[in-house]
Amino acid sequence: MSLLRPVLLSLLLTLPACASLPPRDADVDALLGASGLDAQLAWLEQPLPAGKLEGPLSLLPDDWIAIVNSTVAERVRPVEIRRELRERLQQDLSAGELAEVQRFFESDTGRAVVAVESGSPQAGGNLTDQDNDPALLALANATGLGQAVGKLAEASLGEAVDIVLRSNCLGQGKTPFAGVVGSFLKKAQLKALRLRVNDEVQSRYASLSAPQRDRYLDFTRSTAGQKFFRARAEVVGNSAERAGNALGSALTPRIDALCNTPD
Repeated sequence: MSLLRPVLLSLLLTLPACASLPPRDADVDALLGASGLDAQLAWLEQPLPAGKLEGPLSLLPDDWIAIVNSTVAERVRPVEIRRELRERLQQDLSAGELAEVQRFFESDTGRAVVAVESGSPQAGGNLTDQDNDPALLALANATGLGQAVGKLAEASLGEAVDIVLRSNCLGQGKTPFAGVVGSFLKKAQLKALRLRVNDEVQSRYASLSAPQRDRYLDFTRSTAGQKFFRARAEVVGNSAERAGNALGSALTPRIDALCNTPD
């Protein structure tokens, strides 16, 4: 009995400390909130920019973009994305790594990053020669921000163009594709869209100060940062792909209706 007494005493002393620890789910939810996930999902739900674009995309009418964006918003599942990402982070990151990610996003630099990542998208990339910092591209590549949006934007635009090409829209003046070889224009549009999304991501980071960019880049290269961004990019990217694959059935009647609306 004398041997058991120190063990029992030790267990009794540790029970209050264990009871005071927050559940791990609460830490992950706080991390997701601090990282600006909600604003990023809102961007995912509106992948095509509403502002006037350059090149072939400048031909897209506002009502056409609105139809595509509203259809995409119906197919994106923010609740499912949050649940999948929570489970993935719990699986891939240790408790210490989760705490490290949360500390970064709750720091001054982390809050500045979330502010620029969550801002309203510009009508086009605003990069200047002065902002042509290799760190901007490195950050865009490392964090994966914009990759899912670009994937969904490309899928939605490609699907919409395919619908137009299958319908009787060509030559009616209802779409921007009349009189143009559809397959060539489609490739040009998708390329322009990918470039536009890439410039938009980099232009957001351009508003960070040089020290903030360096600290953010250091975090993206850390073990915890790499695990976090890999999980976020894969979960959000897979959701974007699923949403893109489900667009056709909803887009077809809407674009057909637009094509067949009397002038």
